[in-house]
Amino acid sequence: MAISRRLVQRFQWSASLRDSRIVLDRTWLCLSAAALAWSDYESRRRSRQSFCETDPGRSSIIKFRVDNDRPGLLSEATEVLKKQHLNIKDARISTADDSRAEHVYIVQDKLSGAGLSEDRLAQAVNQVREALRQLAAGDCRAEPWPRYCSADVAKHTTPEQGIWVSYKDGVYDITKFVANHPGGTDKIMLAAGKAIDPFWRIYQQHTGRGNALELLESMRIGDLSDPPQADDRSSCPFSTDPERHPGLIFHNNKPCNAELPAELMLDAWLTPNPVWFIRHHHPVPIMDHDQYRLVVDGVGTKSVTLSLEDLKSRFLKREVVATLQCGGNRRSELDQIEKTSGIPWGFGAMSTAKWGGVYLREVLQHCAGLSHENVEAFEVKHIIFKGLDSMEASIPVQKALSPYGDVLLAYEMNGESLPKEHGAPVRIIVPGVVGVRNVKWVGKITASQEEAQGPWQRGIAYKGFSPNVKELTGIDIEKIPSMQDLPVQSAIVFPKAGSTVELDDIEVKGFAWSGGGRGIVRVDLSLDDGKTWITADLQDGKDQAYNRAWAWTFWEASVPVPDSLKGKDITILCRAVDSAYSTQPERPEPLWNLRGLNCNCWHRVSIRHQDD
Repeated sequence: MAISRRLVQRFQWSASLRDSRIVLDRTWLCLSAAALAWSDYESRRRSRQSFCETDPGRSSIIKFRVDNDRPGLLSEATEVLKKQHLNIKDARISTADDSRAEHVYIVQDKLSGAGLSEDRLAQAVNQVREALRQLAAGDCRAEPWPRYCSADVAKHTTPEQGIWVSYKDGVYDITKFVANHPGGTDKIMLAAGKAIDPFWRIYQQHTGRGNALELLESMRIGDLSDPPQADDRSSCPFSTDPERHPGLIFHNNKPCNAELPAELMLDAWLTPNPVWFIRHHHPVPIMDHDQYRLVVDGVGTKSVTLSLEDLKSRFLKREVVATLQCGGNRRSELDQIEKTSGIPWGFGAMSTAKWGGVYLREVLQHCAGLSHENVEAFEVKHIIFKGLDSMEASIPVQKALSPYGDVLLAYEMNGESLPKEHGAPVRIIVPGVVGVRNVKWVGKITASQEEAQGPWQRGIAYKGFSPNVKELTGIDIEKIPSMQDLPVQSAIVFPKAGSTVELDDIEVKGFAWSGGGRGIVRVDLSLDDGKTWITADLQDGKDQAYNRAWAWTFWEASVPVPDSLKGKDITILCRAVDSAYSTQPERPEPLWNLRGLNCNCWHRVSIRHQDD
């Protein structure tokens, strides 16, 4: 008997499957995504006999079709299955218009904890069939789960196609659950068509509490047939790059450049390591931490070589909370005026962490002997950092040696050993300056009378030009100062552009940050194109030390909708003011530059107000 075309589903399961007792008083009447999956399975099974092949190692399905369903039958049938040494992972009922029904049991062998072999499936059905027939008139058969490949899952990312995800070896249709996700629709949709395992590694309450796993299992529609296989990419220089979190917004993979999605930005003041934005220029280098050596040399110094253990044991450990931002953050907004030459970042090319390590100034002064007297005598002007990936950048010596500059040789990130992705074993953290100066995998530090060589310091990559400069013929690029401190910045993270709001007060949330350690003193919001403004409430980050406010500040506000804008399209504006009382410029046009750097104009988000 086929599942009813009306797709009215009743799902019943026990709050505790350990005793295999199915409680019948939890009934859902809904248009079931699982019913759609079973119907789709039937059509696939008829055309593809491979779906009936048994895969021992996975769960299996026993279907019991009955002519007359009755209360208690599901529980009675479960007891029969238990006697056949089967674990019932889940149980469901599909009902037709009359009293006919199909009971579906997802089972594993109790002894092996795996799915049933073909012989075991046949044996189970033969042994169970007669016992079930004594409970009700009907028939019973067994089959393995439908099998889908990851490409099949990737095709299901919209409500029209069905929204599928995978977890470990299972495939799940979460279409009807998306709207009820406690974390919000936007977050769960980041995993649409993908594996949710990386997301659950961050949000471990899903596996720690158990009820999420139970709920997910109730939405299972099949097995994942082709977990990604390690392919032979030995000839590719990027083949040893680490695995990346799929929730990131990827702009490139070789080298990797990926931004933090807005949906995850305000979850925590310290950005979780797996979803930290990534800006690479080369493949991630491979380094044996025991063999790591840091060379410190240059004019006015005595050359020293330090191991990772030297840094940890010979110097006091320091911690600095700092936000790093790429100079091209929000470049996509400048691209709307005229195309620039760079990665089209949104506002997610920035993240925040608590970095642990040793102060650079203590290594330079107390170990390499770079005193202030030597700086003057040898005319030292720059400290150059050279990465093991051939990246090279520099900062002014004043920043490096300042007792208030907090420049760090970091070997920890958010309380963990520095990840390979973000510069392990040691990277430079230069709070308040453009991200490119925070060199990863640093292998050499040099005191110099000149700034670093290379395109990221002396080339056009991180230099700003006038809006009227469209090409660089006749321009002496080296005479243009390289970017260091960044200007004040803010953005609206919630609500998202294009969303619809119904309340008369709009809840607005976002972040603000300024370079040079300048803290945020105010964030203003406007709904009427800047005619009037209200001030947001500053949240996490508001109490940082004066002129050492290296991390971003979160803010939020409840903004009343004027009567004149109710039921209309609304553009929300935000601007931040830092401790120097610098504020963001109004429009992007005067900021446009060939490289698309330092876009910090008022951030604008257009939404629709729905007036009932």
